[in-house]
Amino acid sequence: MITKKSKKKGSKKGTKKDDKKGAKTISLKEGWERINKVGILPFFERVENMDNEGELQKISIDKQQYIEVYDTIFTMCIQREPNNHSGQLYQRHSEALTKQFKEKFIPILQSVKNEQGVVFLKEWEKRWRCNKWDVQGMTRMFMYLDRFHVPNSEDLLNTSEQGYTLYRQNVFEQFKETARGAVLSCIQRERDGEEQDRDLLRDSILVYVELGNKLKKVELQIYKEDFHKALVAQTKQYYKQKSRFWLDQQTCPEYLIQAEKCVQDEEGRLASYIDKYSNDGLMTATRDEILKNHQDELLLTKKSGIDSILERTVGTEAQASREDLSRIYRLYTPVPEGNPKVAEAIKAHVCKLGMGFIEASKAAKDADAHKLITQLIDLHDRFLKIVKVQFQEEAVYHKALKEAFETFINKEYYVSALLARYANDLLKKGSKLSSSTNLENTMDHVVMLYGYIRDKDIFERDYQMYLASRLLQNLSESEQSERSMIGKLKNEAGYHWTSKLEDMFKDIQRSKELMDGFKQKHTDFHTELNVSVCTTGAWPEASIQPVKVPSDIGMVSEAFKTYYLSRFSGRKLRYQMNKGKADVQVQFNAKCKKILTCSTYQMLVLLLFNNKTTWTFKEMQDATGIPKEDLQVAALSMAHPKVKVMRKAPNTKDIGDDHKFQINPKYTNPRAKIPIPTLNIKSNKPEQDDKNMEAIY
Repeated sequence: MITKKSKKKGSKKGTKKDDKKGAKTISLKEGWERINKVGILPFFERVENMDNEGELQKISIDKQQYIEVYDTIFTMCIQREPNNHSGQLYQRHSEALTKQFKEKFIPILQSVKNEQGVVFLKEWEKRWRCNKWDVQGMTRMFMYLDRFHVPNSEDLLNTSEQGYTLYRQNVFEQFKETARGAVLSCIQRERDGEEQDRDLLRDSILVYVELGNKLKKVELQIYKEDFHKALVAQTKQYYKQKSRFWLDQQTCPEYLIQAEKCVQDEEGRLASYIDKYSNDGLMTATRDEILKNHQDELLLTKKSGIDSILERTVGTEAQASREDLSRIYRLYTPVPEGNPKVAEAIKAHVCKLGMGFIEASKAAKDADAHKLITQLIDLHDRFLKIVKVQFQEEAVYHKALKEAFETFINKEYYVSALLARYANDLLKKGSKLSSSTNLENTMDHVVMLYGYIRDKDIFERDYQMYLASRLLQNLSESEQSERSMIGKLKNEAGYHWTSKLEDMFKDIQRSKELMDGFKQKHTDFHTELNVSVCTTGAWPEASIQPVKVPSDIGMVSEAFKTYYLSRFSGRKLRYQMNKGKADVQVQFNAKCKKILTCSTYQMLVLLLFNNKTTWTFKEMQDATGIPKEDLQVAALSMAHPKVKVMRKAPNTKDIGDDHKFQINPKYTNPRAKIPIPTLNIKSNKPEQDDKNMEAIY
């Protein structure tokens, strides 16, 4: 025996230790019998007696016995050739596990193979736990093989991977289909409402996942091939049958509720016991069979489909229908091309409603001037809220709403004119529209409707004309509202057109400053004058008609003109008498004196009666120079039966050169200041004028 310590490294060090201990050479037969009897068999027995919680029984192997097993394996692996038994021990390790699987695992699984699915799965899951303990224990006993023998040998797996490979070959492959069938059967029963042991299902499915993870280059391949594909196929078949049954029996809203429950249930299974790898495949199969494959039939064909739901978004069922729309969005957002199809259906529905309003408006021949625009604003407000809330501002729905309005709003050019007229009444002082609506919200909708108009010239021309009238006659409800509207239009249309509107405001502001300066300089006039100086190009173009004015009006007008030109040399100033208004005090009789608020043309007519009491129409035209048609409007407006400021002979609705006019000496009105309307005789609708008068008085 060599007793001197050697400082040399390598395998000889082990030999020296062996020699120092004086241990004799261990034969394969002797060593294996000791390893099997003292280590392997007692350990396998402990694993088989595992309790219900999967814990090994607290029976420890004697420490000296464990050391004896480990030392035996160690010694057999470091002995010199031909007594180095590393290869034989690796082989015996595999044979021991194989024997355990065949004698213990397979018979037990075979005995419950034909039992109810749950019974088999309990044993399937238990065998997997036993296998993990067996492989782990054997790996610890034979760890010396993994440290030296396996790395130095070709094509050998480490003892752990070898153990799981043997399990796969001997046990898993034989029973995987039975286990898969049992799991899928439990899933189907759960879908049908029968409660299942989700912990057991999770652990049973984990066998497919964990076995792959234990094997290099396999990983999830086992789960994909042996479980996932069958799960997806079964899911598709299940929901294919169920969806057809539900579709035949339920309304669209009922079906959507059922579909959402199924989707949520499948998501719950994924969260509880199905591996996350199956998320995409399982949810796609579910949504395809329940939603995608029936989308057209569900939403478009069924009487209770999308049209019916959208129709119920007003009235007593509005809340329920909006919940249905939210559910449609939640369900179809994950479905490829799901939202675009829904958006197209909504576009068609909005188009149908919009065209219906326009056709009804044409048939009614504008009986209510604002009815159509009010309907379109209500329609837009209703569906814009749905897009924002129920469809969470998804771009495809915004696009559908825009295209729907563009489709029908451009069918008729007169919609642009009606919209401009509506905007005028909305911003006009004393308008019922401005007092009965949320002004800012309504302005937003007006601008949105304007944005849908392709040929914007009509609206822009009319809006500018109405704005000019409001500014010149001080009819705006609020300057702030006017500026807010222009700002909204600028955001929609850009700077080019709205810059003219802003210039109109600047002209009015400068005019106020000019009038302050003029009044400070001229305090001797009995007639109060207010002039708005409008820059050519910024305001709507209009021909200037020269008229004859009384001397008192002419004096103050010329005085302002001189004052203006002294401030701005090189400019021209011309009066447009057809754009203004005046307050005229009229003495109807000894006891009745009233102030009439009228147009400047009406003012010129009234001032004629300072000279004589009766005038023919021809005489009035010669004396004032007012164009014939405009004079007819001014005179007939004051002689209207609802107004009666003047008397006309003969008392007819038409007018001739020899028809005579007088101030009405019997005029009465409880108010001190009376507005005189200007009728539109061009419309040739006297009955409409009567209605307008009734609204005014």
